[in-house]
Amino acid sequence: MVNKKEIRKNENLENHGNKEKYDLLDVYFFKDLVKNRFFKPVVNLFLFIFLLIIIYFGLSSEPDLRFHGGIPFATTMIWDLWHPLLAFTIIIVGRLWCFACPIGAVGEWTQSVFSLKRKYPEKYRNLWIAVILFLFIFAAERHLFMFTRNPPNTAFLLLFFTGLAVVMGAVYEKRSFCRYICPIGLVLGLFSMLSSIELRCKSKKTCQDHDIKECVLGNKSGKACPVGEFPQSMERNNQCIMCMECVKSCSRGNIRLSPRLPGADLIHSNKTHLDEAYLVHGIIIIFLFVLGMERLEFRNVIINFVKSTLPVDSITFLDLYWRNMWAVIIFILLTLGAAGLMYLSSRAAFGKNAKRKFIELSYAFIPLSLSVYLAENTFRLLKGLFYIAASIGSFFGRIWEFSPDFDTIDHVQILLLVSGFIFTIWAGYLISKRDSQDENELQQSMIAVGFTSIVYLIIGVRILTLPII
Repeated sequence: MVNKKEIRKNENLENHGNKEKYDLLDVYFFKDLVKNRFFKPVVNLFLFIFLLIIIYFGLSSEPDLRFHGGIPFATTMIWDLWHPLLAFTIIIVGRLWCFACPIGAVGEWTQSVFSLKRKYPEKYRNLWIAVILFLFIFAAERHLFMFTRNPPNTAFLLLFFTGLAVVMGAVYEKRSFCRYICPIGLVLGLFSMLSSIELRCKSKKTCQDHDIKECVLGNKSGKACPVGEFPQSMERNNQCIMCMECVKSCSRGNIRLSPRLPGADLIHSNKTHLDEAYLVHGIIIIFLFVLGMERLEFRNVIINFVKSTLPVDSITFLDLYWRNMWAVIIFILLTLGAAGLMYLSSRAAFGKNAKRKFIELSYAFIPLSLSVYLAENTFRLLKGLFYIAASIGSFFGRIWEFSPDFDTIDHVQILLLVSGFIFTIWAGYLISKRDSQDENELQQSMIAVGFTSIVYLIIGVRILTLPII
């Protein structure tokens, strides 16, 4: 039975990979632009200069925009424009940001000057560090660091990751920072499974017949893949940073960049990892909680609970750090609880196979995870766009004032949540059908996916229907 299942999977993958795909690189001038040796460095340099400007204004500002005025440029650029735009464009362009990322480029520039080029430790070749960094940043944001309203802390965060990229570039080979450490690359990689574009080889046979694997070794035209991917065996987008080096180095012209149906990787890829499965549920519950903290009633419940646990009253210093401690504890418990909910649903249905089914079925929740991520960033994106519009108006001597309609935003957020729920149920069915050996296993898988996703939906709708004030 197992062998038949594996054969069926491999046949589906082979048939999927052999279909002729339209190549976006064939668009007029696009391939020449991608292969131009100066194009990527110029883009990286331009964005690096802009990054330095953001850091400068961040460090020049007062620490809390709520009370001291300050300069909102850094927080607006990072948290109200760049971060939301990444979320809202991931389905269209995948990990294209990684092509332009100035922080990753700084690590690469460091390697060109000096690097020990050590291999990244085998035992750390997973995404747990990136998962922890991502969850910690957003868990600690509200009280400990307040990045979204504290320009200097935003600047320090950017400096921290830039310095980390430099250190890793000086010590390790390739772009180890991008593959194993970068929390934004981690999230983009996960959500790029839903992307409507993919970079793959055109023909696996051409790769097999070519003795010199230029995409792996590199040549005068292009570098070896900086994240250790091999186009011949790629079946999902997660690790590819779309640097286009393989396009440059492949002398056979066997690399394509093709449009596809969003979410193809969820159905056609057999690669699954516990760290990614855990992150999917962590993103859902963390950003539902963040959405809740934007609602007065929900926020008051949490604040009153934290205050009720304070051992001593009327000590401001202790109160501040007590809240910081609880912020981290709450997010740890939430992420463990969310992953535990899905695990218990899998255990009730599959017993000893619970861990394997938990990992497999968690990928069905990526659409719901992205929808919650988008919902939390909806207000921020509108806020950022309004800020840009007002700034442009001010430059031309005009007063353009915009204010978000909170009722409309609530409706958009609920629509995003429901859409994510529907696509998660559909993805759950397709994944369950692919991985199930019989009808009974299919039904049990759908019960596990359905129960967990309904719980998430109920929590999300309840939070989003609470009044903001």
